Amino acid sequence: MENENKEKKTMTEDELNQTILDTTRKHLDEFAEKAIEDKIGELAEGMKANVDKKVKDAILDLKPKEEELEAEERGKEFEKPEEYLDAIIKAKDIGRAKREVDERLTFVTSSGEFKTAGHMVEGDDSQGGFLVAPVYKADIKMIALENSVVRTHGATVIPPIKTDSINIPYIDDTTHASTVFGGVKASWLGEKGDKDDAATKPKFGQLGLTPHKLAGVTYLSHELRADSAIALVPLIKRMFGSAWGYFEDLAFLDGSGAGQPLGIQNCSCLKTVYRNTANRVLFEDLREMYSCMLPSSHPYCVWVINPSVLPDLIGMTSGDVVPSAATNPIWINRDMGAQNPIPGRIFGRPFIISEKMPGLGTQGDVGYFDMRYYLIFDRQPMTIDFSSHVAFVTDEDCWRFVLRVAGQCWPQSVFTPRNAAAPVTSMSPFVVLDDATSS
Repeated sequence: MENENKEKKTMTEDELNQTILDTTRKHLDEFAEKAIEDKIGELAEGMKANVDKKVKDAILDLKPKEEELEAEERGKEFEKPEEYLDAIIKAKDIGRAKREVDERLTFVTSSGEFKTAGHMVEGDDSQGGFLVAPVYKADIKMIALENSVVRTHGATVIPPIKTDSINIPYIDDTTHASTVFGGVKASWLGEKGDKDDAATKPKFGQLGLTPHKLAGVTYLSHELRADSAIALVPLIKRMFGSAWGYFEDLAFLDGSGAGQPLGIQNCSCLKTVYRNTANRVLFEDLREMYSCMLPSSHPYCVWVINPSVLPDLIGMTSGDVVPSAATNPIWINRDMGAQNPIPGRIFGRPFIISEKMPGLGTQGDVGYFDMRYYLIFDRQPMTIDFSSHVAFVTDEDCWRFVLRVAGQCWPQSVFTPRNAAAPVTSMSPFVVLDDATSS
């Protein structure tokens, strides 16, 4: 005994730790197995009870009614299959003045409807139709809104600042007839010439941007939110977020400036070009618009057109006349047919098709813009707030969508080049086609 105790006392620390670890693992394995067995048993009992209930409910639903049993018995009175089929043909022949319905074939419900004996069909709810549940695809189709025209094509965006308005200083440079930068002029002087006689200075201006609020709400009943197969909350956020971007962009292009941003079409620096022919867009119109753009702006400009302009653009010819059968198109290659995509550029600059532009024949149906000269002040980017208390008594959720933004062109007038000559007597970073003709 003393020798055994001495052997136990001489067990190394590693051996002792391994013994403890093995014993602990054994007990944990036994505990886990017992827990799994108990859980499986619990789940099995629950599943069995659920299955039993569904089976009982199904039996009750499928239990034939007394009148159906009677009809089934009458259906067995047909002596031959041919006799049964002939009775069905006569009953289904809607071309007859009066259908012949064999009493062995049907029973009549309390509402006077005929029910075919022994046949379950999904076309009739009570004879099986209720067993076929309608299926709806958990998806919704909607027309996608066009992308932003102004904001995403180079507009100058001022990030949020905690103020109700901001003032932007700028150099008021409207003409180069004799000076630049609104009054700066360099003079050639001879030896000992008096430089004070050549003193000049630039002219500055200040532009105020006051944010305007674009807001709206929508309500969602709790029942619709809970029962809809469509995930409505993400859908609402996506739809209203896109809608607010659409209406914001519409104001940047055509806003009146009263309670909303001042749009390009209404800015004082807008340059209008007479069109060649009323209600048409010809090659002469485009080349003159291109000429009236600030020379430094061409690398940054985009064309923006209404969809109704596309037919004139596709059929455009080199002559300043309405296209005819004898003329050749210049924007597309007629030899290639209609199988290729239309060109994505006009005079090397990309064009955008936008329903926000006025229709064909209206001033601004075609625009050539350098968006860098349009200022956007994002006082409060799109904010989505939710409340379950606004319509608490009617069990509705309320969603509120708000953004605060200011926008306008910073040039205050068109620009006069140094050597102005018709047809380019003035220039601007914003050029549109007029609705009027030169004649």
